[in-house]
Amino acid sequence: MRRGEAAVLGAVFAAALLTGAAGRAQVPPPPPWARATPAPSAAPSPPAGQPLAVVPEAVPEAARWPTTRTPSARRGGESARRPVQRGSDDPGMTQHFQMPSAVLLRYGDFSGMYLTHLGWVGLRRGLTRSIDVGVGVPYYFLGVSVDARVGFVQREGFAAAWWGYATIPLVGEGARPTSQLGFTWSYAGLGWATGPLVSLWNDRVGVHVGVHIAQRTGLGGAWLFSHVTADVRLTEGVKFMVQGVSFNELSLEKSEEARALLGNGTARWLPYALAGMRFYTRRFSADMGALAPLSRDCPLWSERLAVIPWVALTHRF
Repeated sequence: MRRGEAAVLGAVFAAALLTGAAGRAQVPPPPPWARATPAPSAAPSPPAGQPLAVVPEAVPEAARWPTTRTPSARRGGESARRPVQRGSDDPGMTQHFQMPSAVLLRYGDFSGMYLTHLGWVGLRRGLTRSIDVGVGVPYYFLGVSVDARVGFVQREGFAAAWWGYATIPLVGEGARPTSQLGFTWSYAGLGWATGPLVSLWNDRVGVHVGVHIAQRTGLGGAWLFSHVTADVRLTEGVKFMVQGVSFNELSLEKSEEARALLGNGTARWLPYALAGMRFYTRRFSADMGALAPLSRDCPLWSERLAVIPWVALTHRF
């Protein structure tokens, strides 16, 4: 074989080997980021004279921003810290005429009370969700009145609390025009009362009851002090109220220094009845009615005046 023919055969053989190797080689696929996105198909052109339709681009579900809170967030969020609204918008639910109810002032609220059990002027503050306190100027002026309520149950429609009250004279004795005003009078010393309160109500009617032990320390003895109030909502902002208040002498008072304040040696029963209307807005309530002493032993008894005008005011700041 000639040298030229051998060279040609060698070149043909090498080309055949290279072709077979190329057929057997595996080409790796391109990476994802290198893949070309297919171009969107061209939408058909609208007929002449019609505007082009704009098709909004779909947003993936995971990329949408939540527009409402989830139920778990609502339960543990702001609404869980919001105080529960008890009763209607009546700001005087904490008292009726001069008697307290079991409904506490809401935590953080501040109210003024005028002509109530705290005296001429009183201020009340919701210290916690279960405690509110008050301080006032009593009707005999030279003294201070304080009270506090501790709530056991405070929910819509039912409330139960324990109430403690004290009126402290700064001048213990003497004859003054105001000496015969209030539960504590001259020579009677510090007066106190304590006991449970219960309130039940709905959108139309309410009943509020209190039973307490009371004493005028300067006179000795002991009293059972009780009261019950019923109110009926006639229309929004107007209620009709009736109230009964009773002082029963359990143990006789006996201090010779205050003979004018003592009974005739027998246990006394001092009942009172009140009736009237409550007018209220979201921040103000006014109880206006008449008080009727039902016994001659009552300090406010009068032969000529069967009933006495009675007013109590509450303002929530």
